[in-house]
Amino acid sequence: MDGVVLTRTNSQLDLGVIVNSELTWSDHIVSVIKKANSLGYLLQRSFIKPSVSTTLKLYKNFVRPVLEFANNVWWPVLIGDQNRLESVQQRMTLLPYGNDPFRPSYSERLIIMSLPTLKDRRIRGDVIFTFKSLRLGDPLMQDLFTLCPYSRTRVHCFKLKKENFRTTVRQHFVTNRVFDTWNKLPEEVVQSPNVNVFKSRFDSL
Repeated sequence: MDGVVLTRTNSQLDLGVIVNSELTWSDHIVSVIKKANSLGYLLQRSFIKPSVSTTLKLYKNFVRPVLEFANNVWWPVLIGDQNRLESVQQRMTLLPYGNDPFRPSYSERLIIMSLPTLKDRRIRGDVIFTFKSLRLGDPLMQDLFTLCPYSRTRVHCFKLKKENFRTTVRQHFVTNRVFDTWNKLPEEVVQSPNVNVFKSRFDSL
């Protein structure tokens, strides 16, 4: 281009997300985990056995946003990728307990800290994205979804139509992976007047 030989590459950083030639997200996930672990290590060195409340503030403000940036675009399909992402949160929840041999298990720490798993957070992010697109009429996103014109088992009037797909990549695209969760939401949740009310009603399910 203009006399310059373009470099051939299998992956490219685009708006903070690494996209590769196979449209898989493992390269991006590796990068995200590395960055999040580096931040977690710095926090661990800076705070010796912080309280639970301090740990939550540090994690939610500095580490979790890295793990969740642009989550609606990318999705950890492989179990190994899901487990590696979750391991970052597991390590962060250990900060208040140090090397205590009697520290609570990970599931117990989640209850103590009122933290959902990262998978549950990703599902929550998808339904919020869907709500904004369909209920708030986002013109850039509204056309991503196809509403079901009629259903004998209709739960609400914004029920999605199942999309046909041929590839795993399309199967895990946001419009497909959110299908079951969104269609099962109660009418009062989907009909929330704004995003904050929707979040509150969804979280109370």
